[in-house]
Amino acid sequence: MPGVLKGIKYEDPLVIYRGEKVCNIVWRLSKGRIKPDVELAVDTYYAMYLPFPSLVPQTSIPYGKDKNYRIIKELISSNVSKEIKRYTLINSLMSTLLSASFLQHLHEELTYGKDGEEGSGNTDEVDNNTLKRAVGNALKYVKEEGEVMKSIERMLSEGNEAGTGTTLDLEESAEDVLRLAKSTDVRKLLEVVSWIPKISHMVRRKTTKSSKGELHGYELGSDIERLVPTELAYPKFYLNMKISEGKLLLYDKALPECKGPLYVLLDKSGSMEGDKIKWAKATAIALFMKSRKEHREYLIRFFDGSPHQLVRISKRSRGPEVLSFIDYLARVKSGGGTDITKALVTACDDIKYGSSKGISDIILITDGEDRISEHLIRRKLKMLGIKLVTVMIMGENRDLRNISSKYLRAAKLSQKELIQVIEA
Repeated sequence: MPGVLKGIKYEDPLVIYRGEKVCNIVWRLSKGRIKPDVELAVDTYYAMYLPFPSLVPQTSIPYGKDKNYRIIKELISSNVSKEIKRYTLINSLMSTLLSASFLQHLHEELTYGKDGEEGSGNTDEVDNNTLKRAVGNALKYVKEEGEVMKSIERMLSEGNEAGTGTTLDLEESAEDVLRLAKSTDVRKLLEVVSWIPKISHMVRRKTTKSSKGELHGYELGSDIERLVPTELAYPKFYLNMKISEGKLLLYDKALPECKGPLYVLLDKSGSMEGDKIKWAKATAIALFMKSRKEHREYLIRFFDGSPHQLVRISKRSRGPEVLSFIDYLARVKSGGGTDITKALVTACDDIKYGSSKGISDIILITDGEDRISEHLIRRKLKMLGIKLVTVMIMGENRDLRNISSKYLRAAKLSQKELIQVIEA
């Protein structure tokens, strides 16, 4: 199994596995129409993965691998390929996914040719200019998809403990990730992820003191359950005096505070069209990332004249759940009337009959163009112990201001307003 790159042990089982994995993803993506060359898949993978891949001398090209040599040569020399390395350099997951994407796009470029014309599909029969154009076009698509995948990877990694990572999550759903990356709606949606600041720097899990919690340090007090054993070396009289004065040396232990679900109610009525719905979706993504950091269940429901499908993401969400959430968020368009009362009642019922325990938050994102039943909603919130945070987008609603624990106004739809919602 010879290839066209220097320093690659093509007979190594790991190298073969990586090539076959790329081929398998392409085959499934194309529904069996494309069966890539394993050696080309290996070369493409390492051309993206390695910082400075180099080709074998032309005199050493393996028999029958001229076409692979021409493709990899164009790939390595391309300026777009150098930009793609921001995502793939020493990153096995991204190199695998983007190699599969490149091979699929390259096949389509060579098969259908310029302007969608039917081509031969055989790289042996194309001239260098045609091949160069095909590789260049394929790399442009790959670059766009790489940006989307990096945003998805960031969403998944937020809230993960050190060492857990997200590689397995995305590897299990490789085809779904690539399909989402090709979607124009998803691409537009994930452009807003760049607005979102680093959530981990802003969110700290609240804790309560406990004798069974994690050790954070030491403190003085009289809680004998948390007593540092060295204190027992003191004479009994002196020990009793320290107890009475509250000056025992204690372990400072704490357990994370248990929180209920974070529920986002997002207005998709006709008045939310344009920048309003775009900013609202960015806020929903930021709140999802916050819920992962706080290890909380995340629920989101769009509404207009009536509530729409509820999307529920568990505390330990896996890749497929998150990808479904992104797909759903991207597909929703603004339109319809507005019934905030019905939406809030539905949200309260969702939390009431859900399995999560602890203090729950409802984040209502709307432009407020509706009257609500203030008494009914206030009673529901109080009965269930739910905190309502209203985010008013370029509008005002006195009823919502009266019943909300926090009432935020977003007048400019900027990152500053988004940060205020995250910190609420």
